[in-house]
Amino acid sequence: MARVAFIVTTCHEFEGVKVLSSVLKTAGHQTDCFITSEERDFAGAVLRWAPDVIGIYATTGQEDWAREHVLEWKRELPHLKVVMGGPHPSFDSDVLHDAEYVDAITKGEAEYAMLDLVEAWAADRSIADIANVGSLQDGAPLLNPIRPAIQDLDTLPFPDVDLFYKYPFLRSKRVMQVHASRGCQNNCTYCTVPRMKREWVSGAKGETFNRTKSVDYLCDEMTDIRARYPGFRMVNFGDAALNMSRGWLEEFAEKWPARVGLPFACNININYLDEEEIIQLKRSGCASVQFGLESGNEDVRMRVYRKGYTDSMVDEIPRLLRKHRITFRTNNIMGSPAETLEDMFNTVEVNRRIKPQGCTVLIYRPFKSTELGLEDFEAGRVEESRDIGPSLQLDSQMRRDDLREVVNLQKLFNLGVYLPFGPQLIKLLIRMPRNPLYDFTLLGFLWYQHAVVSGYGMLDDFKLGWKNIGQIFGRKKGGTHGVRDAASKALLDTMDVGNEAAV
Repeated sequence: MARVAFIVTTCHEFEGVKVLSSVLKTAGHQTDCFITSEERDFAGAVLRWAPDVIGIYATTGQEDWAREHVLEWKRELPHLKVVMGGPHPSFDSDVLHDAEYVDAITKGEAEYAMLDLVEAWAADRSIADIANVGSLQDGAPLLNPIRPAIQDLDTLPFPDVDLFYKYPFLRSKRVMQVHASRGCQNNCTYCTVPRMKREWVSGAKGETFNRTKSVDYLCDEMTDIRARYPGFRMVNFGDAALNMSRGWLEEFAEKWPARVGLPFACNININYLDEEEIIQLKRSGCASVQFGLESGNEDVRMRVYRKGYTDSMVDEIPRLLRKHRITFRTNNIMGSPAETLEDMFNTVEVNRRIKPQGCTVLIYRPFKSTELGLEDFEAGRVEESRDIGPSLQLDSQMRRDDLREVVNLQKLFNLGVYLPFGPQLIKLLIRMPRNPLYDFTLLGFLWYQHAVVSGYGMLDDFKLGWKNIGQIFGRKKGGTHGVRDAASKALLDTMDVGNEAAV
């Protein structure tokens, strides 16, 4: 039996960690999770629990946050092993070269890879041949083949929510985070999904990337959670899109209201949505949806981003959502090399036309794990020496003559959408030097839209943001970025900006 501690920086329920824990516990191991913001003495709490294995979830830009903690723990616990999973190590094995920090990484789905890894370490066996696991062998990273993806999600034990709901704040908020599926129908070039589909699927006969829990399993999971934590009043589905499987919503509309009965918010892909499914969402109790518009320019959206959303869809689906009284928000991208400043103002105008209840606006980030990002690096469009941290809200790494205007437009985008003379006003304001007022304008709109439109509640959302201040940026130990504007950057990053959807 091994003791496995998961460590995370953000005060939020992580689906992947919950499922990993449940698989490990089912096999007889002990697990716990430690959130930096919820522990008075984070390093001490982990050390006192005396784990055998530390599991770190890492996105690109946050892979080094725990390094100093780990080195301290390893001095006290010489047997301690560390495994890193998540988007960053799944596409970049360089962290393995830091052998005093990380002992192994997982790529893709990690449930049974993690179980095999933990049991190999417990038995002092070699980990060199474990599928989905990477390790340093003879001084070089060894990445093992991918095992078949778990096709029937119902075969997994229920996610271990106790890991997170042991913390008073997380179990007392209004909205719980739940996932119904894995995957995404689309293949957007700014997203990691196309590479995931190529590299996370083994090629076994009948294997698919897009999978959905059965409605019965999902309702049983909710019943299990609510029996112990009855205070939640709403659900936020973190899936890439709740309308993943054709016909699933019809059964969901029959069973969810009768067996669960909680209202919910979710993401949708509008190119796979019709009016009948919108009616089913409404019958189910859907209060709010979110979809990625990304660009007001159809050519950019279809040809460059490969989003699959035509202009007619962008106009028709919002009309149907309003008809059936479901509020909606859009996700938008500013600053990709595919767009001019004029194109970005067109995105403002399209949002004004379709009238969403909220607009999330992210600065384009050229991740090497995406097709478009790789193209940008190869073409020399990225200022690689410019350290902007992992935030999609703060700044841009792109080489652009109009960079100041682009970043200012991202901060003031909602003014352009919702004020009567907004576009004219922000065309003047974006020419001015950047200033904190623009950042707080963005923050104010995000707070309102997340708290009110999605149903989180103003107080809960404020507390959530406040708890996460400084946890990702500007830490005293293990931080990789400076402390300038740390509070406002971290608070922005805690908002639901559409990139919580797990694949």
